Amino acid sequence: MKTNLLLMGIAVIGLAACHTETDHTKAFIPGTYVNQAQSEFSIANDTLVIEKAGSTENIYLITRKTGYRRIQNGKLLPQQHQVKRWTGQWDQQKQFLLVMQTGNFLLFQPEKKNLLNGASEYWKL
Repeated sequence: MKTNLLLMGIAVIGLAACHTETDHTKAFIPGTYVNQAQSEFSIANDTLVIEKAGSTENIYLITRKTGYRRIQNGKLLPQQHQVKRWTGQWDQQKQFLLVMQTGNFLLFQPEKKNLLNGASEYWKL
């Protein structure tokens, strides 16, 4: 009997710990994230603004703002801008935000104050 109670207690503590980690990650999601990339062909600054979609529990609005300058024959061309708007759905079980329009997923790392979008790393402001 004591063994069963002990096992149940450990299970409850384990579930509470997982729930707390999930809540912590989910609370970290809304915000502004930045990334800078450079290659021989361009220089780009990327900003992701993520916010909850109203009162919907697991749906987020994502705005991606990109400013970039192409490099042609070693010279920087004028800056260009793009704005894209996406919708993301938080997958509670897999612990990532699925971007519905692209199929990409955003993996949040609150302890590092960043998110990963494929091979690209964004830092939270």
